[in-house]
Amino acid sequence: MQQLSVQHIKQTLFSIIDSLLSRRDEFLSNPDTAFTRKKKISFTQTILFPMLAGSDNSATELLDFFDEDMLPLPSAMIQRRNQIKKEAFMELFSQFTERINTHKLFQGYQLVACDGSRINLPYNPSDTDTFIQCIDGRKGINQLHMNALYDPLNDIFLDIILQDIHQLDEKDAFASLLDKHVFAPQKRIYLADRGYASYNIFAHAIHNQQKFLIRLPEHFAKGLCTTSKTWLDDSSVDREITIHIGRRNTKELRASENYHCIAKSRRYDFIAHGSNDTDCLKFRVLKFKIAENTYEYIATNLPPYAFSMDKIKDLYHIRWGEETAFRHLKYAGNMIHIHSLKKDFLIQEIYGKLTMYNFSSWLATTVCPSGKYTEKYHYVVNHTQMQKTCLRFLRGTIKDVAAMICRFLIPVRPGRRFDRCLRRQSADTLAYR
Repeated sequence: MQQLSVQHIKQTLFSIIDSLLSRRDEFLSNPDTAFTRKKKISFTQTILFPMLAGSDNSATELLDFFDEDMLPLPSAMIQRRNQIKKEAFMELFSQFTERINTHKLFQGYQLVACDGSRINLPYNPSDTDTFIQCIDGRKGINQLHMNALYDPLNDIFLDIILQDIHQLDEKDAFASLLDKHVFAPQKRIYLADRGYASYNIFAHAIHNQQKFLIRLPEHFAKGLCTTSKTWLDDSSVDREITIHIGRRNTKELRASENYHCIAKSRRYDFIAHGSNDTDCLKFRVLKFKIAENTYEYIATNLPPYAFSMDKIKDLYHIRWGEETAFRHLKYAGNMIHIHSLKKDFLIQEIYGKLTMYNFSSWLATTVCPSGKYTEKYHYVVNHTQMQKTCLRFLRGTIKDVAAMICRFLIPVRPGRRFDRCLRRQSADTLAYR
């Protein structure tokens, strides 16, 4: 049964790729002539190459991907990729993700974490949209910012918004994603860190009737209640508050319960500048202790009768799975190894790697759904080894992918903590590619 399921996932991927070719006018730059004759590189192979390309130069990656007798030159692959629009890779990612059965839920809700991560690009100072000079006197770097929706229970990326580094705005991206997914097929809880805390984000979720759980900076949390400066002085707080939002600071508006005036420089999409209208937001604010003299502040519209403080803590802890997913996507999934300077090719590779990540996760969940339990540990799939195995499975060098995935398991050790090691990194140069 496992092998049948593995083949079903693989066939799902290839059937979607085939369907893209049938929509020639949408996804081919020259639909009348592109991919009409039989050549060394087919449409399917052109789509798969950005998904499977690793850390070697393009010539070596092509040697791993094709048979020796059918080996094309890198220039041939570039010509083929030029014939496909970046929207084809975006559509492949979207359609494939929709096919994945997100069966792991939290009290009937699909958990969706939102966070951002920077993607280092090959050095290209002529691309002024992505080029930044971080340190005076040193060579600059090129970066994109990826804002991602991620399901931590099912280990899949649901959607992304890419922003050039000079147009970075995580809150705007999150608001756009909330509006885009207002008709999601399952009930969701959106989880986000304190960088996303804003009245505009709360309003988008509340007006869309979406559930959210967002960590707050301490100063933001204490400023939510204008009538009392001591309302969060206790070591543990779980309180529902009502906030009125407006754009003007008149006497009549200030008489509203817990009134907050939004400055002109700040975004609030539901009240026009200069308007006398007000907006009402109701949600819970929680404070709890996590270490000596250290507290967390959470804003949520989850009902207290179903989501106690302990469950809120568990939910926020689950959100950290997205940080690990970014690491696996970049390093095991080879997103840090970009093979082109061309902007459309960059987007092809990013969406290709995301599709490959979801393919690997779906396959691993199918062949090893709950891991392995012993008296001492719960063993789960080694994510890094699993992704590398799935890459080789699509290349055709591994036949029994289920056995290979289940062979490499690692123990879960709860309670372990490590200091975060932050260091400046840049993309590998294209000089050897």
